[in-house]
Amino acid sequence: MAHAAAAEALAVEGGPKSVNAPKPHWPYLLDEEIETVRENLLRGRTDWAYMCAAGKGGPAQALEERLARELDVPFAVATAGGGPALHIACMACLEMGDEAIATPYSWGQTVSCILQAGGVPVFADIDPETLTLDPRSVEARITPRTKALVVVHFGGIPADLDALVAIARRHKLTLIEDCAQAQGSLYKGRPVGTFGDFGCFSLGSGKNIAAGEAGLLVTKTRANYERALLAGMHPARNFADVQDPENRAWIDSLIYTYRVNALSAGLALKMLDRLEQMNAWRRRNAKGLAERLAGVPGIRPQRLPADRDPAWHMVPWTFVQEEVGVTRAQYLKALQAEGVPISGSYVGRPIHLRPVFQQKRTHFGRGYPWAAHPEGASIAYRAGDCPVAERRCAEQDLTMLGGACVGDESELLDQIAAAFRKVTANLERVREIQG
Repeated sequence: MAHAAAAEALAVEGGPKSVNAPKPHWPYLLDEEIETVRENLLRGRTDWAYMCAAGKGGPAQALEERLARELDVPFAVATAGGGPALHIACMACLEMGDEAIATPYSWGQTVSCILQAGGVPVFADIDPETLTLDPRSVEARITPRTKALVVVHFGGIPADLDALVAIARRHKLTLIEDCAQAQGSLYKGRPVGTFGDFGCFSLGSGKNIAAGEAGLLVTKTRANYERALLAGMHPARNFADVQDPENRAWIDSLIYTYRVNALSAGLALKMLDRLEQMNAWRRRNAKGLAERLAGVPGIRPQRLPADRDPAWHMVPWTFVQEEVGVTRAQYLKALQAEGVPISGSYVGRPIHLRPVFQQKRTHFGRGYPWAAHPEGASIAYRAGDCPVAERRCAEQDLTMLGGACVGDESELLDQIAAAFRKVTANLERVREIQG
């Protein structure tokens, strides 16, 4: 009996860990992808476009053409990252002091792109299940100065695009889709990034395609395409692609250097060959973990509408404290000690409650961009403005899996489920943990 009791001791108390299976490393590069970079370096000896994407040609143009073809959009621009793509999109539609509606529940760069373009962020709340912008909250925040809506497909979960597109069209807003965490996600069978005026993707080292540092912007109209080029591309590219005479008059070297690195573009182009396979594994592993944890108290998956098909970048869960009678910190400490790859809130403090917004202070100085708004002095960001997002961050957020979880992870998932059952079978002892 003593031996059996010892075997059940929680790892946080010195017992054995439940999770010993290796956790997948990301990014994981295949030999042929590494060889592609080498080949492109060699081609760079004789072809400038394989070392620099300032002009046309080479892997950058090939990447743009492939993504445009696969997403069935006419225009694509390869950028230095997802943040630059978002900044370019905001510069294409915002002037200093214009309002743009955003989510408080995301990586901060989703909102900093608005600030960088001189816009004033206005925060709408999120839907508790999809964790994306709630259309009702968005509609309530629109004013005559609202010019854009930045929608994040959080964790790979598509937002309610039918409703958000309708709102944008009704109020003549530019709709920008932040697809940094959602490459391959589908809304009603159609890829995200193709519903709005701009779709922005990240190919950074932590994303579903990990090509070092790179990004992509897609759009459906030549007017948007040319505005994007003027904001962040080299004059050599702009003289080749900008057609409108009025726009051509503005071609200059007074730009943001937001073009993609040619070597990253070549790596991304090769990695796209296995995006569908990797996303299939992510979906399978996310589903497998949800099945294994069904009925485990204290945790539940997000209840998504049937028309959403995420290509998971990370898998958010909801902590249900009333089912276990322990704090989230205690629950996490016990699970992490067991070796479970789990964390609390990815967002942390909701964006509208961070110092930049509480003090209305940015790199512009002198109160800008709020000083450019006729009512900027009265704009305030308060606790309680976005109650769903605020409660989520403070009490409910749990995050597992992610972009790395590709391949057959059955053993890892089995051990994670065993760890949860071990912890929830010993809640009295978990309550004694100093969180």
